[in-house]
Amino acid sequence: ISSNKPGPGAANTEIVLAGRDAAVAAMKATDPTMTTEIAVRELGMLAARMEASGGGPGGGPSGSSTVPAMMWYYQGGYRDRWNKKEWGDESLPRKFDEYFNEALEKGWWLGMDKPRPEAPPRVLIECGGNMLRRTRGGKTALLPTLWQQLKTIVTIDFRMSQTALYADYFLPAAQHYEKVSFHIPTPHVMNLTFSDKAANPAGEAKNEWSLYAALLEKLAERAKARGLTEYTDQKGYTRRYADLPGYYSMNGYLLDEDKMADEAIRDSALAGTLPMGTNLDTLREKGHVRFIDWGLTPMALAQASPIAANETHVPFRDHTESGHPFPTYARRAQFYIDHPWFLEAGEELPTWKPNPKMGGDLPLGMTSGHNRWSIHTMNQGNWVILGTHRGEAEVSVNPDDAVARGVKDGDLIRVFNEVSSFKVHAKVAPNVRPGQVVSYNGWAGFQYPDWSGANEIEPGMVKWIGFAGGYGHLRHLGTEWQPVPSDRWVSCDFEKVN
Repeated sequence: ISSNKPGPGAANTEIVLAGRDAAVAAMKATDPTMTTEIAVRELGMLAARMEASGGGPGGGPSGSSTVPAMMWYYQGGYRDRWNKKEWGDESLPRKFDEYFNEALEKGWWLGMDKPRPEAPPRVLIECGGNMLRRTRGGKTALLPTLWQQLKTIVTIDFRMSQTALYADYFLPAAQHYEKVSFHIPTPHVMNLTFSDKAANPAGEAKNEWSLYAALLEKLAERAKARGLTEYTDQKGYTRRYADLPGYYSMNGYLLDEDKMADEAIRDSALAGTLPMGTNLDTLREKGHVRFIDWGLTPMALAQASPIAANETHVPFRDHTESGHPFPTYARRAQFYIDHPWFLEAGEELPTWKPNPKMGGDLPLGMTSGHNRWSIHTMNQGNWVILGTHRGEAEVSVNPDDAVARGVKDGDLIRVFNEVSSFKVHAKVAPNVRPGQVVSYNGWAGFQYPDWSGANEIEPGMVKWIGFAGGYGHLRHLGTEWQPVPSDRWVSCDFEKVN
């Protein structure tokens, strides 16, 4: 909300909310079966397709993002990987590019197939994600491709990471107890949890908001020195360099982190997701507050149930109890999909198929899971967390598989496939099925030899018919359409490191 407000305060918030509500109402008026959930999905699709920004330079996330899969296909080298038929679903009659090109020709991804090869990105600012660890394929995928096209790489983090090792500039960010912040500010966790500033950032570190503000100030300063006044962004909107710091910070008002947090909390209360009267002072006193509504993001609305106080949340009650249409082609809970691609693949109904040989024709398969001893990678260096397990990265292997390869519990092994390899200590565990290697997610890069983890051997394959469109719910939704960093079955093998 704040990025679209002309200034601070409730009156300006109401202006944005009125515009939002009018857009949703107009969309719902086009179809009597359209719920708020479906309308927001449709609006998101339209925003993603917009070629020119209709509003101010702030804009919403849908208007400035790209479909991740398109980025990886055109700029990250995944085109070659996804076209390896022997790594994909060999039951499909066509190659990946045949499906991909048909999807583009039919306009299913109109305005969203970018950045195109003829317009490669030149500057990467990586903040909070550690791209070379969290991306399937990691260094093996991105260093020979995307990295070769970039002129400047900037990493913002509170500690060294794989991405920082390969960056031109490292900007130190405040650690999570050195800034005013919130823990996962989404209704999916049911409560908004406040994290206050316990100490000032060490050395030159700043919170991320201040770092970006400083970058924009310097950008405006250097543009003026070079006689540059304006530029045209990728959506055709003309922007003035001198105006960027003011647009970003609401003319300096949001540079105070207390004011920024308070504005966001009050905006959320006015939008109906937090109880009225909630502000920074009330959160500082209690530390948390329960959400009362989902807001208007597609992934939140997909829960399709009211949030009730002091009750366990159960999704889809809107559909099953209130009769709201599902956001599907049939407007019902739909399992049969008669899209031509699904019919061609024999997947018009949920169908079992053998695991693709992702990474090569090898005897073992690597899967992942969410471990019980980690919240996020930022906690992996915590002494309490380290004390709940072996204190180092490991993969769990079946005892028979270990014996066959001369591996004992705790040995350093090399896990490999046709993509790459990584070294890690083996945990021989009888609860692992024969032929399986389990690498839980969340291990930090610095916990592996050579800072190379399990993602180095992940080919990052996608389901080829996943690019289908023109069929109700088979369409783009923000933050989706990318290889997820959790493994289903990556072909591999392992050997003892002597």
